[in-house]
Amino acid sequence: MSADTEIADLAALLEELKRRSGLSYGTLAKRLHMSASTLHRYCKGDGLPPEFATVERFARLCKATPEELVELHRRWIAADTAREREREQRVPAQESPSPAGTPPVSAVPPGPPASPAGRRRRPALVVVAVALATALTVTAGVLLASRDDGSDTTDPTDTAEQPPPEGGEEAPVTVAARPHAVEQGACGNWYLVDAEPESVPPPPDEAAAPGWARAMGAVSAERQYVELTIQSSADETVVLRDLRVRVTRAGDPLPWNLYTGYGGCGGGPVETTAFDVDLDAAAPEPTAAGGQPDLPLWVDETDPLVVYVTASTEAHDVEWYLELDWSSGDREGVLVIDDEGEPFRTSATTGQPEWSFPIGGTEWYSYDAE
Repeated sequence: MSADTEIADLAALLEELKRRSGLSYGTLAKRLHMSASTLHRYCKGDGLPPEFATVERFARLCKATPEELVELHRRWIAADTAREREREQRVPAQESPSPAGTPPVSAVPPGPPASPAGRRRRPALVVVAVALATALTVTAGVLLASRDDGSDTTDPTDTAEQPPPEGGEEAPVTVAARPHAVEQGACGNWYLVDAEPESVPPPPDEAAAPGWARAMGAVSAERQYVELTIQSSADETVVLRDLRVRVTRAGDPLPWNLYTGYGGCGGGPVETTAFDVDLDAAAPEPTAAGGQPDLPLWVDETDPLVVYVTASTEAHDVEWYLELDWSSGDREGVLVIDDEGEPFRTSATTGQPEWSFPIGGTEWYSYDAE
């Protein structure tokens, strides 16, 4: 089927879920951190969400059943595949020679400048259907702030529900943060937990890690790998101008027990845009990793950007968050990126006991006992 038909098929189910929920476009859009007009287009088949995570969050707000989540995933994959296929089929037509005597004319109207050097489209990620019921997404708090001197007084723990300034508009860009992503080649994350092994449940997989960490009060040990999905929420290009690190507290490393899981070695995302942060520095700042592209970068509604931030510490227990400067046309502002209204937290270790849970095992065992 054509892309339009597949997109309309997805939109029909989205519209049915929205109708059944009794929630307005405005209410749902606010909870999804996007504009009501964008959500309306998705539900009417005039646009396709670039990431299934958007569809999933919408479905959960509308109390979709597990079967409906699986069906939404199937329809989104079909629509995304059909759209990409049609895009590829259009390329040869644009490159065909012009009739004799007729100068070639670009089929593409003037628009935003070409992607900056190093900016690459991220391949669509297919989400395993059976994992849908446990997938968790942490949405960054959005702040549309004035750039006047002295205006940067926002409390990072209050941003998730903070409305735009009086008389202002909501930001045309959203950020979804995953503070417990697993980096390429890793075999799971390390966590500090203030509990003995008999009181700690088996380690989670990547999808369940946020809930496990929150329930245990776990703190990322030595390094934290945060995945940020950034996209425009309107029909406009947004320039990402700068990324800053704000440290709210730095203390002595936690003495808690150290635990690791079995997230599966050798997997993880292929990084296209990544930054390293040294939380022990006097003024921590992101630095582009391994020659990858630095800011400024850009996003639009159909081409989101996935950024990976690796924050590390060898000497402190650090609470921190990020600020992202953006601009679009004559508008500009700041996005505050944190962990559901709380700062990210990363602590160094102090030589405490290390515990691991082997694949197929039934209990934690200590590295020190080997």
